Amino acid sequence: MNRKNKKNRFRDLDLFEKVLVFTAITLVVVIAITFVIGSIFFGFVGLFNLFGVRYTSPYSLIGFLLLLLLFGGGVDLCSITLIKLSSRYVTGKYKLFVIRMVIDCTFTWLALHTVDEYMDSITIPLKTEIIAVLLLFFIEIAFDNREKNKK
Repeated sequence: MNRKNKKNRFRDLDLFEKVLVFTAITLVVVIAITFVIGSIFFGFVGLFNLFGVRYTSPYSLIGFLLLLLLFGGGVDLCSITLIKLSSRYVTGKYKLFVIRMVIDCTFTWLALHTVDEYMDSITIPLKTEIIAVLLLFFIEIAFDNREKNKK
């Protein structure tokens, strides 16, 4: 039989071909995940060097990012809830933007500052914390508007 005419399905492959396909797909997924995590890590390393943040080792930086992700996620849920509740009672686009900015930046700074104070192996100056919080807020606003425009 000619292979071009026959549909190739995974279940029709022999053991070696199945292992080869599974290994190739796993390798592609692992490379993609490694690329994303590496980009985040080296992005933070670059930003921290740019803003004068001191850390003792790359492992302390990884620990900082993991703690910030965990603690910041919980704090972010609280800030989103508070923003949603306050948006019901506030009229006006600019008032809502300012209230959202104050709540979001306050909670993000709280998470960042708490993790910074908890870890002795990393030191972030207060000015850098404030710049990072404002930068994160405006990035979030930009991506929010982009998603709303696509709908």
